[in-house]
Amino acid sequence: MKKLLLGLLLVSCTTKKYKYEIRGKVYIPSNGPTSMHDAIWFTDTISFDGDTLYYFNSDSSEVRIYPPFILKENF
Repeated sequence: MKKLLLGLLLVSCTTKKYKYEIRGKVYIPSNGPTSMHDAIWFTDTISFDGDTLYYFNSDSSEVRIYPPFILKENF
């Protein structure tokens, strides 16, 4: 019975599938000597300004991602 409930719980969870996954680094100045950290962004729309990738959040704020980054299309 527990296995059935666990299975139903796992199957009933839904996740949002985004069109793009971007992997890069972010700078956190107050984090001591290791200021660069891995980051992952998910979005359905992207644009480019030269070698910089950008997109707009649902609140119209702009997110700019500077190279190097890895862009993965999730089709």
